[in-house]
Order: sequence, then structure tokens, then C-alpha cells
Amino acid sequence: MPSPLIEVVDLVKSYPVGDSGTLEILHRLNFTIDAGEFVAIMGPSGSGKSTLMNILGCLDIPSDGRYVLNGTDTARLDPDELAALRNRTIGFVFQGFNLLPRKTVEDNVALPLLYAGASRDERQARARELLRQVGLGHRVGHKPPQLSGGQQQRVAIARALANSPPLILADEPTGNLDTHTSEEIMALFERLNRDEGLTIVLVTHEPDVARHAQRLIHVVDGHIAEDGPVKTILRRAHA
Repeated sequence: MPSPLIEVVDLVKSYPVGDSGTLEILHRLNFTIDAGEFVAIMGPSGSGKSTLMNILGCLDIPSDGRYVLNGTDTARLDPDELAALRNRTIGFVFQGFNLLPRKTVEDNVALPLLYAGASRDERQARARELLRQVGLGHRVGHKPPQLSGGQQQRVAIARALANSPPLILADEPTGNLDTHTSEEIMALFERLNRDEGLTIVLVTHEPDVARHAQRLIHVVDGHIAEDGPVKTILRRAHA
């Protein structure tokens, strides 16, 4: 049986408070995520879900416990090794798009390939193909301020796919979008999961966003309150 893509074992995250105290944000979390899953991490503000996402994205490290990503125990890596694992394994999609406004859409998507050492022709071909996949093949020469919010998020998703990572982490990816555009973006995530086999983990506080996933991990006060099929948990919450 293959190893899970993500394995979290007794994970704790705490921060120093005052001269000698600590504030524990995440309390002994345990779960696995297999390749090809579409998982929503949901919880109210202050629940710890963004802290958890930062650890899953190798942007922060646990205070205790283990986080194993694609078979690699992240605790054993130095900062350069951790960054290399992150770059080859994870594509990020953020609420604020994080696009470079003075660069073209094509250049924004190609940026991870530039850091990876791809040639100019390789970068151009890959960026244009990804933009075509997200429905923006006709916008390669435009700059982000010339696009709608939904189009900018599509560019951000294309950029996240540039290095062909097995995992997409999306942090409130529809937070700046209207309802109709949010549905379009979530449909795109569903297609990428279904047709491309991408593993997608998204953080949200919106049930209407979470319902597009297959599985829901509900975090409350730094604990996992529920973990199971998204439809079952949301139906029970609204019963």
C-alpha cells in the first residue's frame, strides 16, 4: 500500500507568551491525506486552520509531533531542503492572488519555472498551455490589473500548477470573489482533482465552498472536531 501524501502525527504548534509561558494553537492533531483526495479544512476564525495550513505548506514547523510530506519527515530537513521539498511538491493559491501587477499573465505563470531553471522557450510553452487549461489562453499578454478577480485567481491557479506539483494548497481561494465567480473557481478545482488527479487541500470558513470537496476536516479551538465525508458533516451541522 502506498504511503499517504500527507501524514500528521500528534502535531502541536505553540508560541511563546510573556517571559516563560506558551500558547498552544494546535493540540495533538492526527490525520492522513492520500494522493488524489480533495479535502476542505474548515473552522471559525481563530480555530487554528491557517496555522495548520502554514505547517502543511512547509512555511512553518511544528512545535512537537511529526509532519511527513510525500514520504519525507519535514523535521529532519534544514531550511534549504525544506524549501526544495516545498517547491517541487506544493502549488499555492492564496485569497489575495499575489500576482505581480507589472508582469504579463504569461510571465506570472512562468515565474516558478524561471526559479526552477527552465529555458525561455520551455517557460513560454508551459505557461501558455496552463493558461489555456484555465480558460485564459487569449489573455497571455494582459497584466493582472486588466483582469477581473476571477480571472486573476485563474492565473494564480495556473501559476500553482507550473512545476507539476502533486499537491495544491488553497487558502481561502474564493475570499475576494462574488458568489458566481466563486462557483466557477471551485468547479475548476473539482476538474483538476477529477481529471488531473491533483490532491487539493483548501482552507475555508464557508460551507458553500467546503461542499465542493469530498472530505471535511473541521477544526475547532485547535482540535479536530470532525473528519469525514463533507456531505455528511455539513448535513448534520444544518440538521
